[in-house]
Amino acid sequence: MPLAALLRPGFAASLLCLGLNTSQPVASTTLVIRHGGTYTGTFTSDDSDTPCIRIETTEPVVLNRCVLRGPGNLIEATRGGANLTISHCRGYGLPPTADQRYPGRFAQINQATAVRIEHNYLEHVSGIAVYLWAGDGTPAQTLRVVGNQARNMDGRYRNGGGTFANFLGLIGVRSLANMEVAWNEVINEPNQSLVEDNINFYNSGGTKVSPAKLHDNYIQGAYPFPATSAAYSGSGITLDGDGGSALTTTAFVEGYGNQIVSTCAALNIAAGHDNHFYNNRMVTSGYLPDGTKLVANYAAAGLWNQYKKPPTVFYNNHFRNNTIGFVHWGGTTPYPNRQDLSPGACPACTGTTHLPNPVTLQTEQHEWQLWQQKLRQANRHVGPE
Repeated sequence: MPLAALLRPGFAASLLCLGLNTSQPVASTTLVIRHGGTYTGTFTSDDSDTPCIRIETTEPVVLNRCVLRGPGNLIEATRGGANLTISHCRGYGLPPTADQRYPGRFAQINQATAVRIEHNYLEHVSGIAVYLWAGDGTPAQTLRVVGNQARNMDGRYRNGGGTFANFLGLIGVRSLANMEVAWNEVINEPNQSLVEDNINFYNSGGTKVSPAKLHDNYIQGAYPFPATSAAYSGSGITLDGDGGSALTTTAFVEGYGNQIVSTCAALNIAAGHDNHFYNNRMVTSGYLPDGTKLVANYAAAGLWNQYKKPPTVFYNNHFRNNTIGFVHWGGTTPYPNRQDLSPGACPACTGTTHLPNPVTLQTEQHEWQLWQQKLRQANRHVGPE
């Protein structure tokens, strides 16, 4: 009898796990959920096309304390209408099983009605992707991504090269009240990851009455592969989108209290309206951890109309009161070898506190200490209990 037929709500599956030793074969133990309830256990996949868990119900599903390993998507809820909570789970990406494939998502979710992703651990996956939305934006039917811990978001192909991944990518999740993305810790190591924007809102956001709250996240690392390459387009957080009207573009996002460290760009607003970044910290020393120069980095803060939309679509965006120390070799803003603000692309960036030179690897390490202190003071923890 298939494993999925045996598992029912509340049943705790305790399955043999072969660990991350990829020299050993990994037997698939895929769970297909057709009924609501709480599920726990260890689930694996040995195929890039086969998820560890597939959600095929609109009834409320809770995945609690699961351990997931696979080369493809670990969790799929792509049939629409999912009401899904993922909490205290651990997800590990394995090498893809085909060329021109990159590690799967921790979770890929389409047209859900309610999603809570809280206190999980993600490693060597291509992040969390949420496409479109079917919920009503009430507190019970919104999106919360809170308290997660991520390491090495990875878009690298098995056979070399790759595409870009995100810790969190939203596409078309627009006009959603009560959305919160907060207290997540994302760390990417050079040459062990390939991420573009760690967080990307694309044609997504909140409402005028209830803006999306994008706050108190710690993001470290956004590098090309290899990390010494000169060309790269990634960042810490980017608000993006090609929507042709005020209703379909990225809008009503409040980003505050975030720390963006050692990235080739930190915070960008490239589209939309009523998007505000304030009281964030952006620190990049211009060096990789081993002391090699980082040459693909450009500027910390950027605000520009990437898609050349009219003033009825792109308006009322600003940066204010952010603290920045961003090294760009050859830059002059505001000091030699600095580019705290993107030249010509930050007219609405005001009240910036510029850290004094030099900005060093020790300055970056201090940001980590501040983050640990911040967690203690707020009585917060990241990752599974």
